[in-house]
Amino acid sequence: GALNISDAMDTLITNLHTNKVPPAWLKVCGQIGPTGTYNRKPLGLWVADLLVRYRQLKDWAEDPQALPPCVWLSGLFNPMGYITACLQVTARAKSLPLDSMAIQTEVLDVGPEAVEAQPEEGTYVHGLFMEGARWDPQANTITDSHPKELFPAMPVIHVRGITADEVNNEGAYKCPVYTTRIRGPTFTFAAPLRTVKPAFTWVLAGVCLVMQAD
Repeated sequence: GALNISDAMDTLITNLHTNKVPPAWLKVCGQIGPTGTYNRKPLGLWVADLLVRYRQLKDWAEDPQALPPCVWLSGLFNPMGYITACLQVTARAKSLPLDSMAIQTEVLDVGPEAVEAQPEEGTYVHGLFMEGARWDPQANTITDSHPKELFPAMPVIHVRGITADEVNNEGAYKCPVYTTRIRGPTFTFAAPLRTVKPAFTWVLAGVCLVMQAD
């Protein structure tokens, strides 16, 4: 008998032929929304990234009580859910409402391979890239990018929850974190990062952290 190709099948064939990720796959992974697709990777790189994500989740699921020493935040399908869970753990330990917690970040001068265990409070994460500037590990601050360096990788970041009265924005830039370079709907959270220059310097430069450098 004849096999009629539906519109969905035709779209899938076209996307595979042009090395693009089919929209149906992006929808399952939460990378498509009302404003369009949030993915910029071609199909080959997207599949390779998906396999690494699966490997992290599979290793974690085999022993759920043992957290990875440093979580690849970019590999989580709901990174904000993980950050919120860390804040909730701190809030419960201190008998505080979750609404009273704020995010505090501290950039370490090490890579993920040097981390042996999670901290007692908060979490270690990696996999972020800075756009519009770079992190200077010697000066422990945001600084101007090197020429032709578009997305320098960030070291390990210690994310923890603090109370609202502990927040100190002096000498800090609340750097927005996005899952991809398509800003707006991919916003995850704001990470306070140390800066010597006024914070508006980085606001005008459009500095942010992204989880996928494309």
